[in-house]
Amino acid sequence: MIMDLEIIRSVILNIGLLVILALLLTQFSITKRFITGEKKTLSEQVFLMALFGVMGIVSTITGYEVSGAIANTRVISVMAGGLIGGPVVGIGASVIAGLHRYFSDVGGLTALSCAISTMAEGVLSAFFYTRIKAKGYQESHVFLLTFAAELLQMALILLIARPFDMAYTLVRAIFVPMVMFNSVGMVFFMSIFKSIFTEQAYEIGKNTTMTFEITRKCLPYLAKGTYDKESLFEIAKTIVTHSGHQAAVFTQGEKLLTTYGELNQKDLMVLETFAKKIYEEKSSFLYESSGTSGKRELFGKSKVYMGSPIFKNRETLGTLIVVSSKTGFSIPTGKEFVEGLTQFFSVQYDLAELDHQKALLHKVEYRALQSQINPHFIFNSLNTISAFTREKPEKARDLLIALAAYFRNSIKTQDGFVSIYEELEYVNAYLELEKARFEDRLEVTLSIEDHLKMKVPCLILQPIVENAILHGAMKRKKGIVHISVESIGEDVEISIKDNGQGIPEKVLEALREGETKEFSIGLFNVEKRLRYLYGKDRGLKIQTGEEGTKVTITLPKVMEKEYTPVFA
Repeated sequence: MIMDLEIIRSVILNIGLLVILALLLTQFSITKRFITGEKKTLSEQVFLMALFGVMGIVSTITGYEVSGAIANTRVISVMAGGLIGGPVVGIGASVIAGLHRYFSDVGGLTALSCAISTMAEGVLSAFFYTRIKAKGYQESHVFLLTFAAELLQMALILLIARPFDMAYTLVRAIFVPMVMFNSVGMVFFMSIFKSIFTEQAYEIGKNTTMTFEITRKCLPYLAKGTYDKESLFEIAKTIVTHSGHQAAVFTQGEKLLTTYGELNQKDLMVLETFAKKIYEEKSSFLYESSGTSGKRELFGKSKVYMGSPIFKNRETLGTLIVVSSKTGFSIPTGKEFVEGLTQFFSVQYDLAELDHQKALLHKVEYRALQSQINPHFIFNSLNTISAFTREKPEKARDLLIALAAYFRNSIKTQDGFVSIYEELEYVNAYLELEKARFEDRLEVTLSIEDHLKMKVPCLILQPIVENAILHGAMKRKKGIVHISVESIGEDVEISIKDNGQGIPEKVLEALREGETKEFSIGLFNVEKRLRYLYGKDRGLKIQTGEEGTKVTITLPKVMEKEYTPVFA
């Protein structure tokens, strides 16, 4: 019993020693940085491997001798290395501590079994690294894993150590102190390192608040949409003032546009090369330099350069580089900070471009709008785009492109002929805008034959499609429009069908008589052009009723150079 109490006292003292070491180590920024890094470099892994391996050696040296063996806390150091640093660190630390245990007592009763069990514990921690980390290093999981590892060590001692009766006596003496107390000690030890992750989470939260404040103050400059020195200088000044970093730099390619903060000549040389790399590879990068040589080293780094590209319309506009002293710099939070800013800037530049494009659209010649485009359609389209601008900028961009295509086709060769597929592209641009406006209420299907070599009068289909949607399909709760283009002998039949409530008889009569009604102007113009170009027999064929309307145009094929369709 006296011996058991001495063993317990020794194990508790060793656990206390490890906890004190852990408390001291967590005060160093290099330890925090290496432990919290998501993807650890080789030098970082070697550092952590050596750190936990040496702690394992210390646990062996300070252990309590029992019948030619050593009651120790080595399992805590080895398994903590695997659970915190990852598989490579855990296995490496276990090899270091295990080899030391063997060669410190070659031929001893448990030298081989303890060396093997130490390495097995490292492998065990490596295997459970992902699961334990994903669960946030829960105390119960850490306790049970350590408990299982110590049971494994006891089993290996009984299996390997000889003579067996001495091994059995030893296990009886050290079982409770090592299995129970080391498991509890592991929980305390891990809680110290766990505080690093808690601190990191706090820093990320603090960083998010800071980023929000910076972006709020930068909005007036970003809203201009100009990537110029004056605006960028004010943005860089805001970043440095509110973040506490040493400097902020904006570049265009490898050219430094503006800087704010403390930079020396060496910094400027590094920045040019660093900016070129970011610009060419369109990715975020981190560079750490020493105060003298500028080479990447494990210790002695004086500055950290964190850079990320800024995009506009999916093209690299420039880069933002933040320069910071390595002291107190957290790579994960620093990376989140810079990437978050550049992503926000990119979105704002895109939105400014969308606003600019929308402004240009308003300047389209009034005569073209008046003669060819329904003003209500333009108003509705811009309202739809405006609704998407903030929440779905990508969708807004696509709609602006569709509207631009619509305008382009509406003002070109208005008395000429175009490929059937070019005409359908114009219709498709119109449909994109209307589908965005009516959303789920409108369903449009297309059945387009490929490789048709023919021309049609430009702007001949859109008025019919518009009529089918606005005066037909949208009269129903769920509107359906089907557009079909198919070859029939020497002709091509184009049909537009809707599920509306039909066209009133008086409107049909007006079309036959060559008169226009309030909402039949589009159909009247198409009918008039078709008869003029192809003769009276080539006008619109309209089938209508309470279930909907089908408008058919039959045109002769006109051979031309094949045009690649977008409806394939």
